[in-house]
Amino acid sequence: MIRQWKSRLVKALTNDWPARKIEQIVGEATAEGKSLSGPFTGMRYIDRSIGSEFYPKVLGTYEKELARIFERIIQTEFDQFIDIGAAEGYYAVGMALRTDWPIIAFEADPQTPLPELATLNGVSDRIDLRGACDLGDLQDTLRSCQNNFVLVDVETAEFCLLDPRFIPELEQTTILVEVHDCFLPGIGDRLMTRFSNSHQIERIKVLERTLKDYPSEIPKLPFDPTLYLQPYMDERRPAGMYWLLMTPRS
Repeated sequence: MIRQWKSRLVKALTNDWPARKIEQIVGEATAEGKSLSGPFTGMRYIDRSIGSEFYPKVLGTYEKELARIFERIIQTEFDQFIDIGAAEGYYAVGMALRTDWPIIAFEADPQTPLPELATLNGVSDRIDLRGACDLGDLQDTLRSCQNNFVLVDVETAEFCLLDPRFIPELEQTTILVEVHDCFLPGIGDRLMTRFSNSHQIERIKVLERTLKDYPSEIPKLPFDPTLYLQPYMDERRPAGMYWLLMTPRS
């Protein structure tokens, strides 16, 4: 009986060893608390994230589908960057580090640690943190400058907020919006209909993470680390989430 118990214990520990080994590797790689890759490489990070996975932001695989978009955007001259649904400030702080544009961050959660992240990176004076964003707030902000870049991630509220019938200034605004068809089917199609005349629209799909996306060297292991590393790099997005990059035609 004791032998059988020991056998089961050894088997359980043996089966768990790959997971513990990968946890050790990822922990060592992220110990300095800096983003290891992506558009904001070197950004110092706090020990948590709000409403999204933490490790992808430190590893630099967070929304890797957008990395090429942001590199392109950063090379463009905008008057200001408006982040609606800023959470703890991954994009607001990252763009403050990469550009000299004014940064306006809207976040409904009054407990957001965005000020902490901004202070950690020395950009507190660059970010204008505001509360929840409504139609009037967005219109006033767009009117303050002519050439705006707007990032929107507001869990289906994009359907109400991005409407040029109420905010005509949107027709001249570059917009990157995360679409939540998974929560409210049809949002993406209706947004594309609203902006099809005024904007060129690119739909950006979620991509699967692979070992090539892991930003640090992986030591030789007696097992395939793919399945163990993916949870650290993935964001566990449900089907029906994607992005629309909408660029004014004029």
